Amino acid sequence: MSRRTTRLLTLTATFVLLGWPIMHAEDQITAKKSSYPPIPENVTSFGAAICGDALYVYGGHAGEAHSYSDREQGRTLWRLKLDQPSQWEKVASGPPRQGLALVAHGGKLYRIGGFCAQNKKGEPHDLHSQADVACFDPAAGKWTELPPLPEPRSSFDAAVLDGKIYVIGGWKLAGGDDEATWHKTAYVLDLGQAQPTWRELPRPPFVRRALAVAAFDGKIYAIGGMQQRGGPTTRVDIYDPASRKWSQGPSLHGEPMNGFGASAFAAGGHLFVTTMDGSVQQLGPGATAWKTIGKLERPRFFHRMLPRDDHRLLMIGGASMRSGKYDRIDILEIR
Repeated sequence: MSRRTTRLLTLTATFVLLGWPIMHAEDQITAKKSSYPPIPENVTSFGAAICGDALYVYGGHAGEAHSYSDREQGRTLWRLKLDQPSQWEKVASGPPRQGLALVAHGGKLYRIGGFCAQNKKGEPHDLHSQADVACFDPAAGKWTELPPLPEPRSSFDAAVLDGKIYVIGGWKLAGGDDEATWHKTAYVLDLGQAQPTWRELPRPPFVRRALAVAAFDGKIYAIGGMQQRGGPTTRVDIYDPASRKWSQGPSLHGEPMNGFGASAFAAGGHLFVTTMDGSVQQLGPGATAWKTIGKLERPRFFHRMLPRDDHRLLMIGGASMRSGKYDRIDILEIR
């Protein structure tokens, strides 16, 4: 792998995290220390989704900064029952992956892409993006293979809207000294089809990775990320499935790095984003600007933020550039 590619990858990992986030008194959300047990593996760039009454976590980077190897990637599907959160349970295994997506729909989980390290710890990085897609049925307790992505992809994000999975952003790592190939394509998989196949969307007007993708107000939002040229960005692009057209939305608040490794999800009629500088930003239907409704004292990125319900957001994993990886789950209550 080239020096340039390695530099970009090393931004996704840090060290050891202490403490939990504290919110400013004037904020419109309240951070509560939850009774949920810590996630079983300290990871960044992992997949997480809520399916039924349970939180699932898969894969991720468990190593130190600048270190990528086969033993530093998660390969376990963990489950925490949110109504009775006594302990995490291992429900399945799979291939080692980080930079993947995990989404839920119809009582099932869908694991998409990511990359695996084929080198041992201490050896030169040999990282390969993957195209595999699999569905996990909690009732059956097993994975079922689905049609793979049209090309290997990692460092992207995915969201579900109207029974369809949208995959946007990312790149292809091909190992060794090869330069990463940045993807200019985006795809959709209709889960309602008897034999689902990936269909290419109209070409996005951007080339980015490490972005956040979310479904909101009948559209798909592609938020922030790292550009192929120009560095990190807070730009937001919106895809409308009805018109099959892209448009540009309001950019996030803050410095360009605020868009790198952010996490986004809709809840209670609003779209929420949490960013590297700790800001919690909210967008309402038809709004022309984001509203910052809170700020964490201990920021994180390459985490997952998921809605417990319309008024509570779960902050899961990730890391801070200052203090390191974060294993506790916190609850943000929206006032």
